[in-house]
Amino acid sequence: MGTKDAAALHTILCSLLLLSLSCGCLAAESEGAQTALLEVDTSWKAARKIPQTLFGLFFEEINHAGAGGLWAELVSNRGFEAGGPYTPSNIDPWSIIGDESSIYVKTERASCFSRNMVALRMEILCAKCPAGGVGIYNPGFWGMNIEEGKSYNLVMYIRSLESVELTASLTCSDGLQNIAAAVIVDTNVSDWRKIQMQLLAKVTCRTSRLELTTSKRGVIWIDQVSLIPSDTYKGHGFRKELIHMLVDLKPRFLRFPGGTFVEGILLRNAFRWRETIGPWEERPGHYGDVWNYWTDDGLGYYELLQLAEDLGAEPIWVFNAGISRNDQVDTTAIAPFVKDVLDSLEFARGSAKSTWGSVRAAMGHPERFQLKYVAVGNEDCDNTKPFYQGNFLLVINMHKL
Repeated sequence: MGTKDAAALHTILCSLLLLSLSCGCLAAESEGAQTALLEVDTSWKAARKIPQTLFGLFFEEINHAGAGGLWAELVSNRGFEAGGPYTPSNIDPWSIIGDESSIYVKTERASCFSRNMVALRMEILCAKCPAGGVGIYNPGFWGMNIEEGKSYNLVMYIRSLESVELTASLTCSDGLQNIAAAVIVDTNVSDWRKIQMQLLAKVTCRTSRLELTTSKRGVIWIDQVSLIPSDTYKGHGFRKELIHMLVDLKPRFLRFPGGTFVEGILLRNAFRWRETIGPWEERPGHYGDVWNYWTDDGLGYYELLQLAEDLGAEPIWVFNAGISRNDQVDTTAIAPFVKDVLDSLEFARGSAKSTWGSVRAAMGHPERFQLKYVAVGNEDCDNTKPFYQGNFLLVINMHKL
């Protein structure tokens, strides 16, 4: 980071004092009951203009505000990683179509993606399968809202030692009403292959599910299954109807990604921006132990910066200060967190030729994001977080390190 960037960074970080002091660190002690007189001057001569930056949005991944909310991805647990890295593992909310005599399903560490190795192995046992075949289905987040006349982009990765005949379909929740379907016939899938297609909905069903079925005996490995509406806000992956509501609020800033989501109950489950950028298939995802659900991190640091830009709002990046709800990093060991923050700022603000700015550019945004404000941690400056003050001071002076 050059001299000019360092100076700009210093200016940005000095503004942190305004943000962090708002958490109530300073409190006056009462010395008993007193009588006070409060006079209020409501005349125009005493009026002060409210800053335009006073009103904005605070986004946190809580109650599926992002995964299953603003982010348009319809498949929950698309990479089969939510059950943990050890296999066989739980595949919820995926379920099996067919009984144990016709199909056997388990997870294996067999993916082609090194950062999320879990994939699904589906063995079809029936020589004469039931009508419609056997397989798996995903109900999304409380059912997929599929609308007549709209198209949906389906992406998945498959592998098999034999030829594949697989049907991808959207059905209502009972599996009886077919809304859209496409057949995958492929003879060359001995190595992992990316499959892409569009499904066009014939009818509307608010509680739909995605089914992957076959009647051909054999073994198929499946991974990274994504279904997103073709028409998202500005093509950036956000649900249009929800973003329009946010636009109508005319927010002047967007604070993200939390909240306690930034910290985690334990640091190992904190939001890590590096793991939420790059191709979505390669993002490992993480378990949000504060709000108790898995996120695939398709809505990551880059997407939230993009959201702020799309809303015409100032982004406020809340980063971890080496502190979670239950553990914290001693100030003497905070250097890796400081380096992580500097890299995150270079990703957002660096030139397209810089190390992290080039990653941003490769993702489709060569221009710098207009990131001017950051917040150090979240509600950390209380007596239970003895290292916060030291960590804070090191972070705001990190341009000198």
